[in-house]
Amino acid sequence: MGRKAKLKKERKDQPKQLKNSSQNSDQFVQHLERQGYSLKKAKMAPDMPEKKINPQV
Repeated sequence: MGRKAKLKKERKDQPKQLKNSSQNSDQFVQHLERQGYSLKKAKMAPDMPEKKINPQV
């Protein structure tokens, strides 16, 4: 099978994968919630200090 034929086959199969993507996203969210994370209450990283600290040698 040539490269173009493989690409054509992937394009034809892609709409089938879109149907599964909604299930995958729901499963992904449920998996994260089981691990203790929440997408509604995101923990933000602390802000970086604006002043530069010179390393001590």
